Amino acid sequence: MGDLNSASTDANISYSENQDRKLRKALSTWDLLMLSVGGIIGSGWLFAAYAASVLSGPASILAWVLGGIIVIFIALVYAELGAMIPRSGAIVRYGHLSHGSFAGFLFGWAYFLSAVSVPAIEAEAVVTYAASYVTKPALIANGIMTVFGTLIAMLLMIAFFFLNYAGIHLMGKTNQGITWIKVIIPVITVIVLIAVHFNPSEIVPPNGFLPYGWAPVFAAISSTGIVFSYFGFRQAIDYGGEAKNPQRSIPIATIGSVLIGILLYSLLQVVFVGGIDWSKMGLEPGQWTLLNAYATAAHASTEHPLAYQLMNAPFATIALSAGLVWLTYTLYASAYIAPSGTLNVYLGTSTRTLYGMAVNGHLPKIFAKVADRNKIPVIPLITTLLVGFLFFLPFPSWYKMVGFISGATVFTYIVGGAALMNLRKQAPELKRPFKLWSANVLAPIAFILASEAVYWTGWPTTLYLAIAIFLGLVLYGALVGLHKIEQTFDKKNVKAGLWVPVFIVILTILSYLGEYGGINVLHFPLDLIVVAIASAIIYVWAIKSGIKTEEIAAMIANEDQYV
Repeated sequence: MGDLNSASTDANISYSENQDRKLRKALSTWDLLMLSVGGIIGSGWLFAAYAASVLSGPASILAWVLGGIIVIFIALVYAELGAMIPRSGAIVRYGHLSHGSFAGFLFGWAYFLSAVSVPAIEAEAVVTYAASYVTKPALIANGIMTVFGTLIAMLLMIAFFFLNYAGIHLMGKTNQGITWIKVIIPVITVIVLIAVHFNPSEIVPPNGFLPYGWAPVFAAISSTGIVFSYFGFRQAIDYGGEAKNPQRSIPIATIGSVLIGILLYSLLQVVFVGGIDWSKMGLEPGQWTLLNAYATAAHASTEHPLAYQLMNAPFATIALSAGLVWLTYTLYASAYIAPSGTLNVYLGTSTRTLYGMAVNGHLPKIFAKVADRNKIPVIPLITTLLVGFLFFLPFPSWYKMVGFISGATVFTYIVGGAALMNLRKQAPELKRPFKLWSANVLAPIAFILASEAVYWTGWPTTLYLAIAIFLGLVLYGALVGLHKIEQTFDKKNVKAGLWVPVFIVILTILSYLGEYGGINVLHFPLDLIVVAIASAIIYVWAIKSGIKTEEIAAMIANEDQYV
């Protein structure tokens, strides 16, 4: 039986390597950087400033800075992994390569849930902005997409499906043009609003810079679209198997994109906080909670119409209230371009995620088949489109979906620090074009910070996330039972990956006990300390349970680290 399993694994490795080689190596360093920047600057810049502000007030500026620092730690870890083993759909592979099939599946499934839902949320962003001036037929009703609005969002996803289908070269070059527009318009917005319509006193209003304390600042990082935006850096890693020189390009694109994102988003938050004309809102300066309470359709025709408009089109509403009509129209145009560009990128990311899961043996081999004509995995692309449609049902608005996506995304990055250290121990002979300095310090910090970010998404989002991840095991069992895939969960890799489901349960329980939507038994900052201690213990367990997987052994033996 052991020989049969070994033979099956060897055949799967050989098939995967052949498919990896068929991918077109067409992306330059600049292409990868623009893919990552394009992933970062999407609907987040249109809506996250409002969501973060109403939760934490002017301290939302600090939330963007702290969120960026957290993501930098995580990005540094993945810069080494991405340059060391560049593969398309790479992020779902690292947990598999370092801890075996069981852990690899759980992280891969969570990553797929996060990636496949992004095209849907970006399409929702376009529809939400359009609803500000398209009223018949209505696109949005009471903050929720109508049937007509959902149809428009689906048609937008279909259009970018065909662009991805055309192949990576056309998609990459198209993305460059879109990304330039996505960068230029926010920069113009920052410059114009600071010069024409900026009140520095709003940064520290009468009720203070931290009107609601520190806890909402951390909640804003995970639940309002901040980490959701920053994690666009992953594009350079997920498209790494299609890069001309991944060893050089991936670290530059990964770290460079996050630094660009931190600078731009922090400045955007500053001009948003300082650009609101509270008198026109019918409120006193700093009444953020009340502003959010008035941002409903019921108040749209009362004494607070701008509050509702501000929620649906934050920067455009500020520009209009300042009399900057040309900027208002520019921002409405950007509301089509920025989310659409990110939708385009993430359709490809989700496609490569399914491809990576199939390479790991967690999905049927047809998902790992690269088409000869356009050199992309077509079946995963079609599946991504169809599954993406389903996310409109439970999450029919941008603000409802962003918390779930953030939680699912940040959970998948927990494995990075443990994978890096285990691969250094198990495969020291692999080349490391970018070797993270002080990794024994930075890797556990990245692990702990990612865990904290999952906790900050709050209850019951963590519960929904845990259920969604464990439902993936049901899918895996069904595929095995139907003989669509081989059973790859053996005693060795289940033992190596057991820390993953245990940690999911622990984080869910801590979320229930905490003050981020839970029963508030664990108060701030004690809750953060408890999460950090639990994360450190799990990190040690993850390091000790790492194994030298057959895939890594074959990579070393065959000298095919770079395919």
